[in-house]
Amino acid sequence: MKLVAKKFDELTAPELYEIMRARNEIFVIEQDCVYQDCDDCDYGYHVFYQDEDPLPGSSSAAGPVKAYMRIYEIDEEPAVAMYRGQAIWANNLTAEQLSEAEIIDTHDHVDSVGDRVGTGSTGAGGITVQMGRVLTIKHGEGLGLKLLREGIKVARDKMHADRIFIEAEDYVIGFYEKEGFYRISEVFMKDEIPHVQMELQLLSK
Repeated sequence: MKLVAKKFDELTAPELYEIMRARNEIFVIEQDCVYQDCDDCDYGYHVFYQDEDPLPGSSSAAGPVKAYMRIYEIDEEPAVAMYRGQAIWANNLTAEQLSEAEIIDTHDHVDSVGDRVGTGSTGAGGITVQMGRVLTIKHGEGLGLKLLREGIKVARDKMHADRIFIEAEDYVIGFYEKEGFYRISEVFMKDEIPHVQMELQLLSK
């Protein structure tokens, strides 16, 4: 098993093929969800664990991907709104909900009980990246945790990010919280799957 961290234009054709195979296996077939996977957000870093050897009978020069994520810079963060007492990204609200919401200044915003719920723009020189398409195919070896920690290193050391944003399925909230992520939204539906928005502040480079 090897760790690979490459920019999109550094990937070989076999590596890209195995990435797309893994993404289709988890997000389309396993989750029974038809959606556009190629969404113009792949031009960042790809971090994945891959078997050293290709599948038997395969002509590919790369082995199957066992755990994967992509990380890309967000040029413009969505606005944050206060909706029924909860801070949430405005682009996850319907037009009707937005009419009831108040767009807020998100710099060091805290909620009604004093918990930090998001910082919005990181300010001059700040870089925010988003982690996505996070998957683990090979279980029982701690690959998910290893992958997350390696992704954080890539965001901090290679992309010089100040903040990592994710949209996590609700059943893995605790997994991300253990690594310092915190919730910044209520549960919302995305592709008919419950998600929450979370973030991690990278206080040191």
